[in-house]
Amino acid sequence: MSPTDRTRTLGSLHRGLAGDGSVRYLAVEARGAADAVQQAHHLGPDAARVAGEGLVAAVLMSAWIKGEERVTLQLQADAPQAAFIGDVDAEGGLRARFSPAGLSLAPGAGLRGLLYAIKADRSKELYRGVSPLEGRSIEAALHAHLNASDQVNTLLRIQVEVEDGRVRRAGGLLLERLPEDPGRPSIDADTFLRLYGGLQDAHLPEVFAEVAFGRLEGQTISPLEDRVLRWRCGCGPVTARRILRSLGPEELRSIRDELGTAELTCHFCNAAWAFAGPELEALITEAAAAQA
Repeated sequence: MSPTDRTRTLGSLHRGLAGDGSVRYLAVEARGAADAVQQAHHLGPDAARVAGEGLVAAVLMSAWIKGEERVTLQLQADAPQAAFIGDVDAEGGLRARFSPAGLSLAPGAGLRGLLYAIKADRSKELYRGVSPLEGRSIEAALHAHLNASDQVNTLLRIQVEVEDGRVRRAGGLLLERLPEDPGRPSIDADTFLRLYGGLQDAHLPEVFAEVAFGRLEGQTISPLEDRVLRWRCGCGPVTARRILRSLGPEELRSIRDELGTAELTCHFCNAAWAFAGPELEALITEAAAAQA
């Protein structure tokens, strides 16, 4: 089975209300998704951990999108140099890539660069936020971004554990104290921290087990949605043919004469499509017809 098999369940996203409805929660279990990214891009331990953290963050941010909207999280670091991009759609379809595969970080060290959070639909960008990493983790940078943009109390956990070179656990938890509204119960900031502050140091698998039984820090929860995560990428032989045709007949003839094969590799899946012989000749003919 391909690590990015599009029928394989890679995790889940759960959202709902906690307590009396004054707190919103999101819980993400994404070990399968983080493992798929590690396998697709042959990531070492540090690269797999950072990529997993970025992917969990992207899934958390996708919880409230709908229709054809998509959330993209991008990381551009210069110390040390690293790049991550992951996007998630409203149905839990995701894809991600990370480089370099051999990233090495000292224990406790973070990255320096920028973290971009982007929401878009099929036709346009709807929102873009930028947060400096400043040596912080993705969790810390995203937490600062959420507090600045939403101006409500939030508790964020992103936990990715790599053992023996492989991702063994990957998950995230986000709690938001809902702003005061006459139409619903509310709690103040001190009460929010008293009830849920212990989650800052909790082991997430234990938290998820509690959520499965309808509780969170002893408070009753009201589930609203359970969303399955699967790999979803726009690549494929049809897309590969379209992209190659767009090169035009002259470029395709040059590729045929020099290499004998026109090949395209997806940056997300690392899947490759190659066209040679009659298939390549057909592409050249189609490209020429499109220019006529």
